[in-house]
Amino acid sequence: MRRTNSRAGTVVLASLVLLAACGHGEGGDKSASPAEGKPAPGGGRTAEPVDPNKEAELTVYSMLSGNYEAFMDAEGQYIQRKYPNFKFKFIAPGTGTALKDVVAAKTPIDIIISTPDVQPIMDLGLDMDISDMVRAQHYDLNRFLPVTIDSMKQVTGGRLLGLPGRVSSYTLFYNKDLFDKFGVPYLNDSMTWEDILETARKLTRVEGGVQYYGFAGDIIAMLDMNEKAPQYVDPKTQQATLSTDYWKQKFDRIVPLYQLAANVEKPVQLTNITSAGNMFNKDKTVAISIGVNSVAGKAETDMKWDIVPFPAFKNFPKEGPQPSVRYYLISATSKYKEEAFAAITQFTSDDIQRELVTRGATPPLQNANYIHLLGSGLPELAGIHFQALVPKAFGEMSVKDQFYIQARAALINAFNQVVGGQKDVNTALREAEEAANKKIAELKSK
Repeated sequence: MRRTNSRAGTVVLASLVLLAACGHGEGGDKSASPAEGKPAPGGGRTAEPVDPNKEAELTVYSMLSGNYEAFMDAEGQYIQRKYPNFKFKFIAPGTGTALKDVVAAKTPIDIIISTPDVQPIMDLGLDMDISDMVRAQHYDLNRFLPVTIDSMKQVTGGRLLGLPGRVSSYTLFYNKDLFDKFGVPYLNDSMTWEDILETARKLTRVEGGVQYYGFAGDIIAMLDMNEKAPQYVDPKTQQATLSTDYWKQKFDRIVPLYQLAANVEKPVQLTNITSAGNMFNKDKTVAISIGVNSVAGKAETDMKWDIVPFPAFKNFPKEGPQPSVRYYLISATSKYKEEAFAAITQFTSDDIQRELVTRGATPPLQNANYIHLLGSGLPELAGIHFQALVPKAFGEMSVKDQFYIQARAALINAFNQVVGGQKDVNTALREAEEAANKKIAELKSK
């Protein structure tokens, strides 16, 4: 079992510039070869590309769950555009198929689909630095948003284990029907969180015996919103740092958004992404909801809705939501490393990413000159403000290891207690820090 620089600190995140028009050429091969005719960077040899007609069966393990059909729809079919003879086996976490179980059974794995938390993969010895493969293939890492590469290297001690294939974040969805019902003007792109609060206040009321909420949504997005990533856990002492002025000020700013109703008996209903999403999409009792910037499933609703970009507070204009990156890693135990590399570079090619953009996916690329096509392949959602899926700015990405997860859970619990009126901010944060440190101690003792 290995741990490699798991608390290396936070990532310095540059502003997202997706609308720049200086991208590479149309095809995936063009975008992947920035130095045609030149030796591979670092003096490495130039590798021969994989024959498009080569046959290979690649085993894909997804840390994000899913099934074979979903994988083929979201990834596999695009890889087979260039490599029609690549076949896939798909494994997801389940009873007897946790990653450690699959490794113990000596089941071969070629590609791992992962969240930014790659530590469990490193702990099992499946991590492999693909930097030599990148150099040999003249593959251009500058295509990607810097954060998507740098954040991985912060966790791995400078090693590149794979490539980013998707990046997601958060946006604001709003129910136009409720705005119309209560005579409130629609949201617009220039609104701050202060404006959102005042608008949500006008939409929070009891009508016909039904409680309507002006605002609800994923509290994780709100807590992680930042300009400079906060340290949930001090990397040197490995102690939680929740009882600080930073978190007191953050609570003071965002608690009012969740306290607009006269009595909030179950704050978790408003702060949990699933329950808040159900209140917005199914119950239609929430007017404004923060959620993942995806329009999946939205075409089926009979609600009149739209989106605006993730706002910022007036005094913190550079604050933004943290990105969430989906990585495609090559397993150290793979017998088809070259084929696996060919598969993930095909998926991240401009040809494929452009098509995914038309389906409403925000790409991990910094010079995607086709971002204006966002959502254009979804005629059933014509008129939706798809450009709002891209945040105005991103916050720095926190290193999401097991200690961070424990501290965040304690912080969410504290937030719900404050919203529900059970505890004041100072008490809630102090007890959250104590609870987080207790959990961290338990993890360290294992």
